[in-house]
Amino acid sequence: MRRIALTLSLAAGLLLSGCASLTPQTNSQPSPKFVLEDYFKGRTYAYGVFEGRDSKLVRSFTVVADGEQAGDTFTLHERFLWNDGEKQTRTWVFKKVGEGRYEGRAGDVDGVAEVTTLGNAMRIAYGLRLPFGGSTITVHVDDWSHLFADGAVINRADVSKFGLHVGRITLTFIKPDQKRPVAEAIAADVTPPPAPRP
Repeated sequence: MRRIALTLSLAAGLLLSGCASLTPQTNSQPSPKFVLEDYFKGRTYAYGVFEGRDSKLVRSFTVVADGEQAGDTFTLHERFLWNDGEKQTRTWVFKKVGEGRYEGRAGDVDGVAEVTTLGNAMRIAYGLRLPFGGSTITVHVDDWSHLFADGAVINRADVSKFGLHVGRITLTFIKPDQKRPVAEAIAADVTPPPAPRP
C-alpha cells in the first residue's frame, strides 16, 4: 500500500509540475493576436466535449455566446445545451487590468479568474463551483485557448481537485462569418492519393 501511495503521489506531482510549466510565454505563437474583447464581440458558437479522468467521452455540448463592451468591462453571455437536454447559462464580466491581463467574474466562479493573453493564446485560471450532493464543490480549471488565422479558436480546459486530474473540456469556437480553412485554398493544387484497394 505504501508503494502504491508513493506512486500516486509522484504521479500527481508530475501532473502538477507539467501544468505549472505552461505559461503564455511558452505556450503561444506570435500571431494571430488574440484580443479577448475583439474576438468575442457579437455572437460566437462553440462545440465541445467533456472527457473524464480516464479520457472517455462523458458528455457533449454546444454553446451560443454573445459579447458586448460597456466602458471598461466586457460582458460575455453563454448559453449551453448538453447532449442529455440539460441547459445552463453563465455570464462572464471581464475587466482589463493591464496589457494582456484581465480579471474575470461569473456567478459560479469562486473568486476572481486570472486571464492572460499573449500572441495567439489566452489562459484563464479559476475555481469553478459545481453542484454535488445537495451542496457544491470547487474544482480548479486551467483553461487555454489558441486562435487560428481563419478565426477558429481551439480551447482546452483541464479540471482538477486537490491537484488530481478530474477531466478535460475540449471545444472549438467559430464566428458566424468565419473564413474557410486555409487548406481549402490549396486543395485544388494537391492530388489526392489513390483509394486503397478493397
